[in-house]
Amino acid sequence: MSGFWDVVLSPTGLVLYAGFWAFKIVAGAWVLRRAMLLLPVRAQVWTEDRLARLKLRGRRRPLG
Repeated sequence: MSGFWDVVLSPTGLVLYAGFWAFKIVAGAWVLRRAMLLLPVRAQVWTEDRLARLKLRGRRRPLG
């Protein structure tokens, strides 16, 4: 088991671990956006408003 921790705690292991989490967050955001597009328009607006209130997504601003 010591060899496992040597790999995980090495600089390469830490970079791979950080890369894994970055990929997981980006992929999760992509999946959530695709899932939101499947919702009816009214539910999309409601969901986007809730996410904006939680500061997880910017509000849509009118052009101009």
